[in-house]
Amino acid sequence: MKKLWQRFDFTLIDLLAAIVFIAITAVFNWKIAVVEFSVLIVLFALRFLYQKSIKEKMLFKVKAVEENFDYKTGKAFSSLTVPCVVVYEDGEILWFNDTFRDQFSITSKTPAQNLKVLLKREKLDRVLEGSTEQIRGFFLFKVRIGNRYYAIYSNEIELENEKNYLLYFFDETELRLTEKEYYESRPSVMLALIDNADEIYQEFKESACTAILSALEQMVEDWVTSFGGLCRKFSSDRMLILVEERSLQKMIADKFSILDRVRAFTFDGKETDLTLSIGVGKEESFLESNNSARQALDMAQSRGGDQVAIRHEAQYKFYGGVSGGFERKKNKSKARLIAKTISELIGESENVLIMGHRFSDYDAIGSAIGLFAIASHFGKKTNIVIDRETTLSTPMVKQFERARGKEIFVSPERAASLVGEETLLFVADTHKKDFTEAPELLKKGCKTVVIDHHRKSVDYIENAVVFYHSPNASSASEMVTELAQYLDKKPVLDQPSAQALFAGIMLDTRNFVIRTGVRTFEAAAYLRSRAANTVEAKKLFSNDMDVFRHRNQIIDAADRFEEHFAISVTETQIANLRLITSQAADEMLNIDGIHASFVLFRLGNQMNISARSYGEVNVQLIMETLGGGGHQTMAACQLSGVSAEEALRKLHDAIRQYTQK
Repeated sequence: MKKLWQRFDFTLIDLLAAIVFIAITAVFNWKIAVVEFSVLIVLFALRFLYQKSIKEKMLFKVKAVEENFDYKTGKAFSSLTVPCVVVYEDGEILWFNDTFRDQFSITSKTPAQNLKVLLKREKLDRVLEGSTEQIRGFFLFKVRIGNRYYAIYSNEIELENEKNYLLYFFDETELRLTEKEYYESRPSVMLALIDNADEIYQEFKESACTAILSALEQMVEDWVTSFGGLCRKFSSDRMLILVEERSLQKMIADKFSILDRVRAFTFDGKETDLTLSIGVGKEESFLESNNSARQALDMAQSRGGDQVAIRHEAQYKFYGGVSGGFERKKNKSKARLIAKTISELIGESENVLIMGHRFSDYDAIGSAIGLFAIASHFGKKTNIVIDRETTLSTPMVKQFERARGKEIFVSPERAASLVGEETLLFVADTHKKDFTEAPELLKKGCKTVVIDHHRKSVDYIENAVVFYHSPNASSASEMVTELAQYLDKKPVLDQPSAQALFAGIMLDTRNFVIRTGVRTFEAAAYLRSRAANTVEAKKLFSNDMDVFRHRNQIIDAADRFEEHFAISVTETQIANLRLITSQAADEMLNIDGIHASFVLFRLGNQMNISARSYGEVNVQLIMETLGGGGHQTMAACQLSGVSAEEALRKLHDAIRQYTQK
């Protein structure tokens, strides 16, 4: 009766109000007051009898529940050791067993309580019917109640033609804690490499080099130990690190601060210019994790070093990579070895095809022309694959055609018919399968050679017989020029090909301003010795008045974002829009205080972003956040099906994410 009054406590208010009203009526007419009082007694009696019938019906259902579910064991349903409860559709509790009462501190078997109170913010319909997992007719839902974890199995039952639900509460707390401990204690294998460690022997005495490497080793070991990991050195510049998953997550939260410490390390007040690369493998076994760690380290190195690459189930995550990477200044043995291998492959081939990336620029076409000269030197039929409708290098193509003939450049469709069993395919200035000028050629089964300088992406061409990748080279043209010097005793480059390679280097270095190393100028000097004309190369970059005017309009529309970023958005549809926007992005870097520039423009259903920097900001990382890529100082991305406003918002978010690292 106590619970009955709690549920219908509004009847007490009604009763008191009615009595007061009757008392007032009695003052004026006692006969009417007697009638009102009689009606009140009848209504109250009817309400009482109704509540009594509800209680009896509830008890009948409880008995039905016990009888219906007393199968197999023959024991009363209420004696089950698993907490059980029967509820209405709205979550109101109809019945529960003793275990449920004891576990959840419920003191009475009345229908006044609701399961929503126990589950708090969890939605009852998800517990009853909304789970995506179903086991033997029972819906499964996992929930946390207090500091305990439960798996709730629910089943619909019908009692007295009403829909009800029977719920079993299985305590999974120990299982969940064991599962958590299992995953948090999973070991990961890490391989750490000091980038360019051999270079310091040219700057310091041997005793100083030993001290530097020992200090860096101690720095890394102290950092690993602070996270509860194990670090062992197995060569002068390599270390093996073992950590648990919980420690790895703390390192990620720490943003791998060891990268900054190594980069900032000095010896006797002099900068060492050393950086650290780490590859992490997270697989089922130590052997698989070690193999993944090796691949991850190779990926980190291929992206310029000074970063961490984590590989898990063939997927990569990257951290760091804010510096410009390291330059191998003196070691040219790799280039000589690649040149020897390429000469052998050309000699074994029947014909040669060369292609760059989509929307080919001067570096892609310049390096392709250089490779054409190399293959032609060995007497092989060679063609360059180009889409004349989308290329950004029409002046260079026309200039080379005037010098060597129009039959050299072929369309992707024509190139497909030229592929044979002994065809050798060169891919220059890109290593991404879907970004090549003719991706279908990669599926033809011919031998493939990749030559690229962009930081390595996860969707690289995997089946290449030669993958010559140098992210610290200024351009693909520089790499091809270096190869040309080692291919044969006789010069293999003529004046037109040297001219094209020189223009390719000029484009990617922005007239020898950024990403220029010792080997860049060595390559340029060699091209000048092969009669490359700097004035003629510069003329390739000249524009007509309309291009100049549109470029300035884009620059004029630029806004400053977070002080050091310039962003311009244009919806203008004009010819050579890609070329104009990239030039505008370059020019915007000349604005005082701007470290990176971005131009957003629409082509068809895509919003494109062209990004540039002088190296202080890694625009590749920003573009990778949006699904694009490129290089530290030159990158881009495409966003499909978005408005200019939405693309701008996404770019703002990507920049904020980068600056907060």
